[in-house]
Amino acid sequence: MYETQTTIQNTIETVMVNSSAIYSAEYDLAKQTLKVYFNNEGVYDYIDVPEFYWRGLVAAPSKGKFLNSYVFKSFYFERLG
Repeated sequence: MYETQTTIQNTIETVMVNSSAIYSAEYDLAKQTLKVYFNNEGVYDYIDVPEFYWRGLVAAPSKGKFLNSYVFKSFYFERLG
């Protein structure tokens, strides 16, 4: 008899951002989508962002500078809110 084991994996990770413009960001590992929440209540999805950009954001001492340098002008985005 075979046993089936199912593992539920959290595919969304979140980082809080200490920035005058950005409140937080989250990354959907399965969809490769980076969601950025701005302090002015704007929410944007950045599409097809490779995971290493997310890892770079998490490790960056300045999240705002990282996003400005590597994400905002490099990936297609959709405004959600």
